[in-house]
Amino acid sequence: MRLKIAAGVAVALVLACCGFAIWRRISPTNHAFGDKGCYVGVPAEPDTLQIGKCGELHEAEIIDNFYPEGAEASCRQAAEAFLGGPLRDSRVVTRLLPYVDEEYTSQGCALVVTSDSAGTTAQHGGSLRDAMRGDRPMAITCGTADQERLVYKDCTSPHNAEYTGSAVDGGQPEVSCARLVAEYVGLTPEELRIRTDLEVRWLETGTDHIGCLAVAADERKVLSASVRGIGHAPI
Repeated sequence: MRLKIAAGVAVALVLACCGFAIWRRISPTNHAFGDKGCYVGVPAEPDTLQIGKCGELHEAEIIDNFYPEGAEASCRQAAEAFLGGPLRDSRVVTRLLPYVDEEYTSQGCALVVTSDSAGTTAQHGGSLRDAMRGDRPMAITCGTADQERLVYKDCTSPHNAEYTGSAVDGGQPEVSCARLVAEYVGLTPEELRIRTDLEVRWLETGTDHIGCLAVAADERKVLSASVRGIGHAPI
């Protein structure tokens, strides 16, 4: 018992003498100090952010704060826990907003809704908590695709493409996405290959995965419903 008490006193003295820097070294997590909540402004320019109400239109929702070392991975993990589903299949991206204080520097983990696969910021009303659970209101679904990006839309709105999921790119995205799109449509890759009205494409995300699309072979073709499970039926 004396040994345990002595050890506790020693730790307390070290913390008191050496302060914040020592505490950071023995801290078991990467969490940092900083405000949370919804903000109005351009997320890429943190100095322009102003506190807002999550029920009103805003550009960013800060869900946690982390110290710079390992902030990106920590933010992504926190985002998926907050959303309740995979970030890669959502219309939400993470952005780290720097916060500088006299004693420490931290990164605000911000969630930002986007309007396309290029990451264009869109305003949003309401918190993003659990936005990838249940009916997944923030999931990527249908949209208008060209050779460079997918502009997000609802599947009941006119569109020419549908996001069918993400796959790890092993250097052959045409193989990975053909398999994923075929399964989504309800065909084998061989059966999908002989369809003349649907083709397979993928989004170059610059990460360790690719987003796979089922696209109308004629980009001018207007779809008004999902192609999930369509099988051999015409689009």
